[in-house]
Amino acid sequence: MNKHLVDTKKPLYLQIKETILRQIETKELRPGDKLLSEAQFQKEFNVSRITVRKALDELVDEDYLTRLHGKGTFVKNKVHRQKTLSLTQLCLEQGKKLSSEVLSADYSPVPQEYAQFFSTDNLIKIERLRKIDGVVIMLEHTFFPNTFHFLLENKLNGSLYELLQTQGIEPEYKGMNHVSISQLTQEQAKLFNVQSGISVIHHAGTVYDSSNQLVLISEELVRVDLPDLFKYYL
Repeated sequence: MNKHLVDTKKPLYLQIKETILRQIETKELRPGDKLLSEAQFQKEFNVSRITVRKALDELVDEDYLTRLHGKGTFVKNKVHRQKTLSLTQLCLEQGKKLSSEVLSADYSPVPQEYAQFFSTDNLIKIERLRKIDGVVIMLEHTFFPNTFHFLLENKLNGSLYELLQTQGIEPEYKGMNHVSISQLTQEQAKLFNVQSGISVIHHAGTVYDSSNQLVLISEELVRVDLPDLFKYYL
């Protein structure tokens, strides 16, 4: 395995991860190929064993690699990457009318919990309320690389996916996909026009293009107490 790091400004484990992903995409690593051992990776990249393990663990979790006890780590024979669907697409499939209210859109410091995904100190953050048939169903925060400055030059009350595609940027696959249950704060409840303390789905996820470059990170609070109005799929 040749040492070709993708972006040396990123955390070491992410550099290793993206290097392996690139070699899978270019077929330098093929299904069934055995990867270096953790000790070999450690020597090759001059990093700690913990760093190597974190990179490999994420690739195993994302279904790119598989571990065979006593044999090593291998590229999976079939890589299953989950396609991403926008809320606009979901609403079209369900015959629902979707509208969006933009609360804010500007450059913003990178949140600490997402620092590992960005090589810069700031990003573009867009905050919107998503409404179905006039009912607020989602509070959405979307984070983009700060190079996507064209976003701030356009109206943002339509599909952001379609806006990205006009610039040749294709959101393709889901990466990180964390789901939990959260309770609305008093301020959030006012936006939803409901009582505070109501339980909602808290979903955070990354979306990549076909070259495994980060397109966006989304963080959503979603009402799921109105199944007759809208069915939300992760």
